[in-house]
Amino acid sequence: MTRMRFRRSLATLTVAFTLAACSDASPLPRLGADDVVLAFGDSITYGTGARPAESYPEVLAQLIGRRVVGAGVPGEVTANGLQRLPEVLDEVKPKILLLCLGGNDMLRKVEPVAIEANLRTMVRIARDRGIAVVLIAVPKPALFGGNAAFY
Repeated sequence: MTRMRFRRSLATLTVAFTLAACSDASPLPRLGADDVVLAFGDSITYGTGARPAESYPEVLAQLIGRRVVGAGVPGEVTANGLQRLPEVLDEVKPKILLLCLGGNDMLRKVEPVAIEANLRTMVRIARDRGIAVVLIAVPKPALFGGNAAFY
């Protein structure tokens, strides 16, 4: 991953946290010294093209001084993420879930209603376990992309 691409990914994450803090949603809980953040998603989360130390979960861990578990699978679509999420939540037991999925669905022209349903279900699964969720929007694959409405 080039430095420019890495910086864009980090900027996207920073904006996501800022927007999450400003939204009508519940505020994120304070992290204790032993609390864990789970970064769950696709190649963006995995850090495809970056050195392991440059993936956003690794950089975030350095910035916040907490354990951040990177659980990214390159090429993953929301349907596969939905199947994988419960086991990862049981294993990691995070306080906060950073959910970054949907881009591969859009590239494969999955119906937006299906993407939204999968994301909503993943958010509900985490919240039902008492885990705070930050949903990170992925830009639409278009010349003037912007975020898809389901985010």
